[in-house]
Amino acid sequence: MKFLPRQRVYFAIASVVFLVHLVVAAIAKPSFHLTMYGDAMPCVLLFFAILAARENLRGAPGILSLFWKIFTGGLVIMLLSETYWFYYDWRRLTSTPSPVVGDSLFLLAHVFFLSAFALRPHSASAGRDLRTRSLDFALLSLWWLSLYGYFSLPWQFVHQNFSFYNPSYYLLALIQHLVIIVALAILSVRKASPWRRFYLQLLVAFVLIAAGNLLLSVGIAQRTYFAGSYYDTPFLLAICVFTFIAGSGPSLQPHEDSTPNRELMQSVWTARFAMLGILSLPFIALLGLYEVKIPPDIAAFRLRLVFAAMLLLGALAYWKLSLLARELSHLVRLTRDSIENLKAVQQQVNHSEKLIALGRLAAGAAHEISNPLTAIFGYSELLTDIPSLSPEDRASAQLIQQQVHRAQAAVISLRNTLRQNPSPSPLLIDKKPAS
Repeated sequence: MKFLPRQRVYFAIASVVFLVHLVVAAIAKPSFHLTMYGDAMPCVLLFFAILAARENLRGAPGILSLFWKIFTGGLVIMLLSETYWFYYDWRRLTSTPSPVVGDSLFLLAHVFFLSAFALRPHSASAGRDLRTRSLDFALLSLWWLSLYGYFSLPWQFVHQNFSFYNPSYYLLALIQHLVIIVALAILSVRKASPWRRFYLQLLVAFVLIAAGNLLLSVGIAQRTYFAGSYYDTPFLLAICVFTFIAGSGPSLQPHEDSTPNRELMQSVWTARFAMLGILSLPFIALLGLYEVKIPPDIAAFRLRLVFAAMLLLGALAYWKLSLLARELSHLVRLTRDSIENLKAVQQQVNHSEKLIALGRLAAGAAHEISNPLTAIFGYSELLTDIPSLSPEDRASAQLIQQQVHRAQAAVISLRNTLRQNPSPSPLLIDKKPAS
C-alpha cells in the first residue's frame, strides 16, 4: 500500500489522537468537560479522515474519482452529525434539544457509503449512466429516512419518549450497518487483491461502527454511558481505519468486469429493490394498524408520513422510468439507423461486386480484341507493300490501318481507365450521423 505523504501525516495524527483517547478514557471521571472532550474526539478524527480521503480525488481514474467523492461526502455528513452531537450535549445544560438532526444525518451518511459501494469502483465499465444512479441515491436516501421517520420520529415530534425512540433508532442503524457489512462481505469474496483487501478493511471499519453503536445503545439503556469513555472506542477506531483505508487509494485501479452485461444486471436489480422499497411502506403501515398501545396521534402521524413518502418515492420512480424509456427510445433509433446503414452497406457491396465483375469482363474483352486488331493491322501493312496493288485498294488498306489505330486507342484507353479507377471499396459509403 502506497500512502501519499499527506495521508501518512493524517494517519499519524489520527493514531496519536486515538491513543490520547485511550489514556483519557482510562483515567478521567464523568463530567461536563469530559463529555465535551468526548464529543470533540470523533469530530477531530473525522476531519483528518476527510483530508486523507480528499487526497484521492486528484487523478483518480474513471469511476474511482466519483467513488471517493461520494465516500468523502459520507464522511462529511458524519462529521456534521458528530458536530451536532457536540452542540446537543452543550445545549442540554440550558434546554432540551432534539436528537433528530444528529441521528438523521448519521443514517444519511451511511446511505452515502451504500451508494459509493453500489458504484462498484473496481469495474472500469461501471457508472456509465449516472443520471439513473443519482435517482437511485435519492430513492435510497428517502427510503431510509422514511423508515426513521416512521419508527423513531413520532417519539420526538408527537410524544417525546426516549424509552421508545432510542431502541427503534439503534435497531434501524443496526439493520443499516448489517446491510453494508453483507454487501462488503460479498464484494470481498468475489474480488481479488488489492480490491479484496480494500473491501475487507472497509468491512472491519463498519463492523466496528456497528459494534460501537450496539454497545452505545446498551450503555444508554443501562444508564452507564458517558461521552469520552471506552464506549466510544470502537467508533473512534473505525474512523482511524477509514483514515488508513484512504491511503490505499493511489494503489487501486479499476479493471474490466469478467461478467458480461454486469451493468444491465445491476440496473435490473436496482429497479427491483426500488420497487420493493416503495411496496414496503404500505406494508409497514398496515402492520402498524395492528400494533398495540400506540396513541392515535402517533398512528395518524405515521400514516401521513407513509402517504407523503410514497408520493415522493413514486415521483422519483416515475422520473427514473421516464429516463429509462427515453434511453430505450434512443437505443431503438440507433438500432434502426444501424439497420439502414447495414442495408446501405449491403447495396454498396452488391454494386461493388457488379463493378468488379464488369471490370474483369472489360479487361478480358480488351485483351481478346487487341489480338485480332494487331493481326488486321499487320495484314493491312502487307497489302500496302504489294507493288501491283491498285491505288483504290491501297487507299482501302490505309483506311483499314486508320480504323485499326482508332480501335487500338480505344482499347488502350479502356485499359488505362481500369488501372487508374479500381473497384470502389465497400467501406467507402455515406453514413448517417448518429442521432
